[in-house]
Amino acid sequence: MRVPPFDRYRHLLSGLGLMLAGAIIGSAIFMSIYHRNYNLMYIKMHNYQEENKKYLQDIDSLKKTRNNQTLVSFINVYLQNLENEEILSENIQEEIESIVKKELKLAIGQKAAYVRDAQILYEKLISQKIVTIDNKNYTVQVKSIILVQSELTVWITAKEKRT
Repeated sequence: MRVPPFDRYRHLLSGLGLMLAGAIIGSAIFMSIYHRNYNLMYIKMHNYQEENKKYLQDIDSLKKTRNNQTLVSFINVYLQNLENEEILSENIQEEIESIVKKELKLAIGQKAAYVRDAQILYEKLISQKIVTIDNKNYTVQVKSIILVQSELTVWITAKEKRT
């Protein structure tokens, strides 16, 4: 039995090998771009879901207080960075703000006059509070509490507690 000579097909085999390598590399690049875009869309979707959850909570609090405008219906918490301290990451800031907002949630539905008179109580509720996030302790300080119509606004600072 005779074996056919492959000298004729050498150029075709090298071309086929290059085409196969190009297809593999191209598909790898395509998949990396596809997964990057998918990841970006997932992050956007997650942000939209968080925003939607916040809006649903706002709607629920407004439904509770729609007939009585003298009740507190919103709580806004803003975290300010201290000048001589390092800036906290955005995730940690949002987590601290949400924890403080949960602590102050009992003010929603209360009469604005009662909340105005009990500002010291609300300040003591969150002042010197130690919040643990990612195995790090943060001490929360209240800068100011302002009640405007039906909106309670609290400015706080957070500092990492070194042990």
